[in-house]
Amino acid sequence: MKSRWLGTAVAAAMWAFALGLYARLPQRIPSHWDLQGDVDGWMEKPWGPLLQPWIATVMLGMLWVLPRIDPRRQNVERFAEDRRLLINLLILFFAVVQAATYAQALGWPVQGDRVILAAIGLLFVGLGNYLPRIRSNWFMGIRTPWTMDNERVWRATHRVGGRAFVAAGLAMALAALLPDPARGWVTGAAIAMAVVVPLVYSYVAYRRDLAGRPV
Repeated sequence: MKSRWLGTAVAAAMWAFALGLYARLPQRIPSHWDLQGDVDGWMEKPWGPLLQPWIATVMLGMLWVLPRIDPRRQNVERFAEDRRLLINLLILFFAVVQAATYAQALGWPVQGDRVILAAIGLLFVGLGNYLPRIRSNWFMGIRTPWTMDNERVWRATHRVGGRAFVAAGLAMALAALLPDPARGWVTGAAIAMAVVVPLVYSYVAYRRDLAGRPV
């Protein structure tokens, strides 16, 4: 997953997949599903089929550009391999989204909403495992006023946030197997946990650090 060329290879495959199927795809392709699994959002050609490959390409660009413009570049260089891994994870996720979207558009026997939800869950698990390795920077990680102001709070928040992401990801991956409306409720609760827990903890840790207590 830390391979220098994995993201590039996957992005190239995504472009080949998009261009190879472009003529067969309908004018509109699905872009969003509601909590019941029905498509409620569409994207038109030419942008719809090319959205995910473009996102993957932009992420590859970010991998090289952001470290060079980050004011905390020295910190960024310390987790270069983990940064590459995180970008590779995101590109693989968008490759799955692309495949599920095309399958739905072409009428293949695939439940795109469940596949994407499971992929989101696994992405959260992957991100959660590597969040604690991210050093303070301006572009990646849990950036609250309190983590950006205090290195100790940054590290503590990313340890707790990593656990919250893993738990939320496992819940979402399992939710993909649940019937409606339980799937929607579990997904909503998992996302709320992944957002609220790190946010609240960063403030609590900041106050504890100001008071001279361990975070």
